[in-house]
Amino acid sequence: MLRDKGIPMESIVVYQKVPHPGIQRNLDSYYSEQGIPASITFFSPSGLTYSLGHIRELSGSSIDRIKFAAIGPTTARALAAQGLPVSCTADSPTPRALAAGIRTALQPHSC
Repeated sequence: MLRDKGIPMESIVVYQKVPHPGIQRNLDSYYSEQGIPASITFFSPSGLTYSLGHIRELSGSSIDRIKFAAIGPTTARALAAQGLPVSCTADSPTPRALAAGIRTALQPHSC
């Protein structure tokens, strides 16, 4: 739009959503060494997009045992849109708040 108005400008890409090049290898390694994780935390909707298919493949029918956590409400909505239960959303996007939410989500429910 700026160029259309005759305003000179230069465009520089400073942020790009790309998958981590080792995500599948890292997930394969974790699952083969540790088995099905108790919880998985997502820090962004794009992180979910780039890894969920592989997580579903590795987890199979055991995916229902995993507690899914989100760093914030946008990521929680992305999890829910994928049909995953959100076990916790951090009260604030900090390590302490995330750890508290995961700790609570992993506690066995008393009857």
